[in-house]
Amino acid sequence: MLFYLDKILAKQGIAKCIAVSEKEISEKELEERKVCFNTQEILIYKGIDIPHKFRYNKELDSIEEIIEVEEIQPRVLAEQTQEKESDFDESVEIDPEKQYFYLDKEYADKYHKSQIIAVFQQPLKNPTEYFQKEVYSHFGKDIPYYISVDPENVIREATEYEKYQRNQRKLSENEVIFKENIIVLELGQYIDEIKQKLITVPCPPEYLVKDWDKKKHIWIDLTTDYDRAQAQYREYEPMDTYSTVKQMERQDPTLSEEFVNMLIELRTIMNSLQEKKEVKILNLNGEEVSLPKPSPALKEFKNRFNKIF
Repeated sequence: MLFYLDKILAKQGIAKCIAVSEKEISEKELEERKVCFNTQEILIYKGIDIPHKFRYNKELDSIEEIIEVEEIQPRVLAEQTQEKESDFDESVEIDPEKQYFYLDKEYADKYHKSQIIAVFQQPLKNPTEYFQKEVYSHFGKDIPYYISVDPENVIREATEYEKYQRNQRKLSENEVIFKENIIVLELGQYIDEIKQKLITVPCPPEYLVKDWDKKKHIWIDLTTDYDRAQAQYREYEPMDTYSTVKQMERQDPTLSEEFVNMLIELRTIMNSLQEKKEVKILNLNGEEVSLPKPSPALKEFKNRFNKIF
């Protein structure tokens, strides 16, 4: 198992683990975790778990366990040597994909962040006695950085709203607080403060180019004559192929003629409006440009064409 430790703290004999994995994690994920856990340098330790007491070995650029040798006093030969009882609950089966994370309780309660003291594959029988301080434990593949503690000391990732309340995050553009949740308002949406409802205002289909007025809660039509001509041209242009036009001729010669003339007229209109795209009313008498209207027969042919292609 690979344990990614804060190298600066590891040199002081403190284990701050930012990631645990069976194989090396990607550089991208590592950089994200370094930012998340406010860590500058990383030391990778390979082993079953992180030693409770260790020292930094400069030559190996790694940590090594400190083994305390107990002075053995002379004993009567008849006295039987007793093995030291394990600190871990060895009756718990080891899960190769999950670990037991131990966090500093005081730090977690104060800052709502996970400061990892140690990671083991089996749970400790008495964590408080082992660490000589109060701790939280969490069992899983990983542990979130921003946390909340539910009843019975269950660790979970803090919600976005909880992070906002604790100044651990800010609202992004179009994010609002709604019923103790953070939601992203799409264009056409706003919160009715009186009714406490999320309102969605549908945009009229004829508004091909539009903008949403966040203050007035209305759609603004920015569609120009050029936009309308271009939209109609794009709707029918896929049929502008030799085989499709021939098929129109076999069905009705006037249909193919109407189709070709309509595309030519639309191209002419777009060319004339090319330099005035942003003007809504373009002709001299103050009326919108009149676009060619396809016949019901041409519309029907186009609908059949779309179903096939």
